[in-house]
Amino acid sequence: MKIVMKDLRKLLDKNALLMSLMAVICSFMALFFGDRGSQEINKVMNIVKIDGILILFVMFGVELAKNTLVSDKISKRLEFLLANGLSMKKILGKYFFSIYFATLIIVLPSLILNLVKLDLSLILALNLILSSLLYTLIIVLIILCTRNMNKVNSLQMSLMGLSLAVMIFSVLVYNFTNSLVFYLMTKFFILGSISIFLGINTKKERIVVSYY
Repeated sequence: MKIVMKDLRKLLDKNALLMSLMAVICSFMALFFGDRGSQEINKVMNIVKIDGILILFVMFGVELAKNTLVSDKISKRLEFLLANGLSMKKILGKYFFSIYFATLIIVLPSLILNLVKLDLSLILALNLILSSLLYTLIIVLIILCTRNMNKVNSLQMSLMGLSLAVMIFSVLVYNFTNSLVFYLMTKFFILGSISIFLGINTKKERIVVSYY
């Protein structure tokens, strides 16, 4: 926990404040869309708005990961931690929790602004909590598996594209099933499958091999 708190202090700087302000502005603009229509349409729009926050979450999460995980991997600090007995689970937990909580703090003002108008239901809460956890896990696992660290520069756009693709595919499933439950099940199945695949390929030998 001390290591996580140290990373949080490092991540929550002036740039984090700027990102948080940008998220609030984007969310404030989004509040004016989707308020007119049937109750069912408004439910879908509320989930889409939450997905918009999740896209910001992914964008900021990758940016914060560059200041901790990417930096530690390039400087070989990650290799040092492994060599000194820190287990794979603890390393994964260290970066997962520090990046997750730091990103959550950044988007929190935007989230609060949206919750003023959104009717927070169980589906919305599950969408936000589970999706943000899965996206953070995917960010950490991808960077841990990356050998050519130059590829991290394009990771932000790739993961934002992934989040958009997942959202669009989930919406298509909703159009066919007319069920918000299937909407979420589709999203969690895709993100969960990606996480499992990356987890299987995340091995100690792959983590320590990197170049820039």
